[in-house]
Amino acid sequence: MFSFRTEEKVDPKQVVVRKATMLELKKFMPLRDMGKKQLVLLEAKNKVISYKNKEQILEHGSCNNVEYFLLSGSIKKVAKDGKIKIIKANTPDAINPIAHLQPRQFDVYADPDCTMVEVAWDVIAKFFSQSQAQNISHSVDVDLSSPTLMKDLVQRFASDVKKGRFTLPSMPEVAEKVAALIDDPDSSSTQIARTISMDPAIAVKLVSTANSPLFRGSRQVTSCEEAITRIGFKTTKQLVQLFAIRELFTAKNSEIKKRFKAHWNISRKVSAIGFVLAKCVKGVDENEALLGGIVQNIGVLPSLVYMDNIPELLEDESFNIDEFINKTKNIMGAYMLREWKWSRNLIEIAAHAEDWNYRPEAEKLNMADILIIAEAHLNIVQKFIVNCPPLPNIASFNKMAHLLQLTPDRSIEIISAARSEIQAVESTIALPV
Repeated sequence: MFSFRTEEKVDPKQVVVRKATMLELKKFMPLRDMGKKQLVLLEAKNKVISYKNKEQILEHGSCNNVEYFLLSGSIKKVAKDGKIKIIKANTPDAINPIAHLQPRQFDVYADPDCTMVEVAWDVIAKFFSQSQAQNISHSVDVDLSSPTLMKDLVQRFASDVKKGRFTLPSMPEVAEKVAALIDDPDSSSTQIARTISMDPAIAVKLVSTANSPLFRGSRQVTSCEEAITRIGFKTTKQLVQLFAIRELFTAKNSEIKKRFKAHWNISRKVSAIGFVLAKCVKGVDENEALLGGIVQNIGVLPSLVYMDNIPELLEDESFNIDEFINKTKNIMGAYMLREWKWSRNLIEIAAHAEDWNYRPEAEKLNMADILIIAEAHLNIVQKFIVNCPPLPNIASFNKMAHLLQLTPDRSIEIISAARSEIQAVESTIALPV
């Protein structure tokens, strides 16, 4: 059904020397950010391989399931255009994986001799995810009786992020690789499909979405590559990012799990309404609203992950978790998207969720405006936002009303008439059961 990668051939002359130790693994990014437990486990899941002078380590255009870290010696990286870079072990250039992107963007040779730590990237992703969840498992001192508890905790959260005591959730690697490929004009749908197929759950969801009422064509598609051809590169990137974000919504605490589900359900409804509203505005990509609706409240994710690691607060009925989320989600959402190096438009969306007075410098209606309106529309039905004003009192709605000669009643009619389309969108981005 899917087009899977071809494996790089391992030369039988390569010598497996030993396993890298925890201290050696901590030299490299992102391994150094793992917890001690994950690094101990990773000691058994790696191998150190020696390469002789001029022996090829990686081939340009190849793919496999391995990350390579330079432990000793030096290597030569040769780009497609012939540019050469020499990297020596224990230098800043050797901190990160060698030739991280797949398909590989370089030929890599031992120059003269070297040893490489080789680890399956899905093992790294799994252990890193576990480490993220345990990131602040150390005791966080909180005085539950303090009259400034909420203010103190918000400040502590910001400080922990700034000082690296709490690491914001990272985008799954498949989504990063797909985004890099799609942003490369030389990439093909075959290459992109091969990378997506490394995550079968995302691959299946992408094919399913391509066959949904949102994108349905004259026949059913059965492969990633066909799905990409149908929905296009840009929408593929957006959907893969959306499905990858969905996988981050996990928690240890049952109360946090319940809140994750509730917030995701609100976000997907906002996405669906935003999708319908965006179709009314000329020059706006309605498919961007699918990702934008989730991104609008992406800051809920780090805020709840942070809370997930402070059980004494979760057990305190007097502590208002929703107030903590509302005080932190916009700034943390925008900060996290900057860390992910996402587009300015998406960062703007996260920074201005529920900003009823949002007035950007440009007068043109943008996606942040549309999703603010979508959230207000949803609130008319669900009443989940305490301070949401009537539509005519929302700056973004007035901008849209002026552009489309729209009234509040007419906008509600548009949403009501598109009920089946909204349900199709909601179904597409529902959390897995």
